[in-house]
Amino acid sequence: MEKKVVKEFIGHSGCEIFLVKDKHDFFVRKNGNVERNIERLIGLYEKGYNVPTIFDSSESYIEMEYIHGLDIVEYLKTRGTKRLGDFIIQTIDSFAKDAIKVDYVNVYDKKLDFIKSTVDLPFTKNEIIDRLPTHLPKSTYHGDFTLENLIFNDESFTMIDPVTIEYDSYVFDLAKLRQDLTCKWFLRNKNIKLDVKLQNLEDHVFKKFGFAKNDYLLILMLLRVYLHTEIGDSNREFILKEIKRLWK
Repeated sequence: MEKKVVKEFIGHSGCEIFLVKDKHDFFVRKNGNVERNIERLIGLYEKGYNVPTIFDSSESYIEMEYIHGLDIVEYLKTRGTKRLGDFIIQTIDSFAKDAIKVDYVNVYDKKLDFIKSTVDLPFTKNEIIDRLPTHLPKSTYHGDFTLENLIFNDESFTMIDPVTIEYDSYVFDLAKLRQDLTCKWFLRNKNIKLDVKLQNLEDHVFKKFGFAKNDYLLILMLLRVYLHTEIGDSNREFILKEIKRLWK
């Protein structure tokens, strides 16, 4: 039996993502700029984290294990938050074990240079950098640690779609998670109310990691999404509304 595309997934990275079936089973194929995904998947897998297994890869594609299970929207619709909250805390605690403090000012300066050519943000490049913590713990990390990138299966959670990025710290992972917990980005196109459960999750995370309350780090992560939107795009409008709400 030849490989057959069963479904195309909707992603936000600009890559094509397909569910494919061959004579043995289903797998996921991602086409495009996948080198950073491959590197991070291998890095997390070698350290024992629950991530999809890579079957085949090249500079332009990756074929990997398809994780059967519930996305977090479906999970939260029918379950409580304690198990998910505990998983988040255990994962971040584990990421933090090999941390070393480094200066991220040069990273901010490089990654935020695009702000010079924008007109709709409520701050300049220097203004946002001045409010960000300069020294943070570089560590094991996911790189795109959102609720959308967690799958619940067989009584456990699997992290999908990690990415190698210069924001290489569990602190940035927590800030990225707040994109969903605080701003509800993953629900933007869904008529679903999970406010109480998301608040419970956020409280659970904040109780353990008080530093995660830093709204300027959250803004920094929202700016990563902003870069992939266009003027008039509903996603940009959503991001700008949240950034302006958080900027004080």
